[in-house]
Amino acid sequence: MTSKELPARFGRIGKTIAGKLGDAHLAGVVRGAAFVMGIRVAGAAIALLSQVLLARWMGAFEYGIFVYVWVWVVVLGIVVPMGFGTSVLRFIPEYRAKEKWRRLSGILKASFGIVASIGAAVSLAGLGLLWVFSGHIESYYVWPLAIALICVPGFALMDWQEGAARAFGWVNLAYIPNYIVRPLAIVAVAGGILVFTGGATGLQVTFGALGATFATMFVQRFLLARRVAGTIPAAKPVFHVKHWVAISAPLVLVEGLFLLLTNTDIVLLGYFVDPDDIGIYFAATRIANLMAFIQFSVAALAVPKFAELHSAGKHGELQAFVHGSIQWIFWPTLAAGIFLLFAGEFALGLFGENFGAGYPLLFLLMAGFLARAATGSTEYLLNMTGNQNAVAWTYGIAAVANLALNFLLVPSFGLTGAAAATAISIVGSTFCLAVVVRRRLGIVAFVFAGPVRRSLTALRIA
Repeated sequence: MTSKELPARFGRIGKTIAGKLGDAHLAGVVRGAAFVMGIRVAGAAIALLSQVLLARWMGAFEYGIFVYVWVWVVVLGIVVPMGFGTSVLRFIPEYRAKEKWRRLSGILKASFGIVASIGAAVSLAGLGLLWVFSGHIESYYVWPLAIALICVPGFALMDWQEGAARAFGWVNLAYIPNYIVRPLAIVAVAGGILVFTGGATGLQVTFGALGATFATMFVQRFLLARRVAGTIPAAKPVFHVKHWVAISAPLVLVEGLFLLLTNTDIVLLGYFVDPDDIGIYFAATRIANLMAFIQFSVAALAVPKFAELHSAGKHGELQAFVHGSIQWIFWPTLAAGIFLLFAGEFALGLFGENFGAGYPLLFLLMAGFLARAATGSTEYLLNMTGNQNAVAWTYGIAAVANLALNFLLVPSFGLTGAAAATAISIVGSTFCLAVVVRRRLGIVAFVFAGPVRRSLTALRIA
């Protein structure tokens, strides 16, 4: 492509994307996604700034300890809700639309109680295992891990409350506590520790994260309960726990396997490298993760449309909607990736003197995000159309492959091996999900779906 053809090419792409707003379904999603994107951009800026400050205040070693144990909080905190953080997105709108107030009251009470109970049980079980195997764990991880395990129920309840608030359409209440308030509270506590003690250790900041998480969770819970009480009629709850669990359980398998797929690298690095290197690797993942916010913002509002159009049998509209949403995900993500590669070395330098060593990792880490953007939210599309088992199998195989690749590559190639293992696994699973979407739903989930469909049509005619 010549330099004269390039602007014309991008001009055609821009017109194509803009033309998609003629689709009423997509127009609503894009408008809503812009609002969610605003929250996520603000949250991303706060998160990045907080990580930079923590890394500078703590130093690479202590920062590595904190991010390592915090990854365990994130993984367990998202698995513990047993899929209810996602399934309430289906149950709450359904019961509201059908005015089944007793069932709505029941799902709210039961799911909250289940998440709280499982969170407490997992926390206690984790503390027991930590005590049993403490002799096989580096001493500087033991107490931070213990505090992190106590934090798991609070994190899990915030995940459930985010899903419940989204189901009611309360975007501010869903996202601001998780992505803005909690990170600010953690860095504020760490700053206070630094002022009063002259330094901040991984253990101290983990204590701060524990307090910030539970404080934010209780405030979010209070606001959510008050808004629910003012929105739906009071009704004596009825409970269909078996039905709710049957729908929710497969979703936690999908979520858990995806978390395993995307966090295996950091977990295993704890066994092969020092906390300093983990801190550098985590900083690189924070920069690369900025690419994911665009897909998150579009998917946050596109997911219900997948179910709606599929259940109505509107295959043509669903294909157009999927293709349009991918356009709004891929091209901004590509632009963000290019910008981050130019700014990445500077951004990593903000974390501290040695963090620039993580810059080469960005190329590998970003490959997975770009591949996912090129196919859109295929896992959600399959989940909303009754094909969640296929997603679970795909992520399960990818997680096992990622585990094997990490054990194979990390001992020899260190951080580069971990990044390569994760990139290969994510790109492979993304390709497989796109194939499943094509075979089961007859939809081409790819950024260049138009040319692909024309090629397939030509082949059938031939």
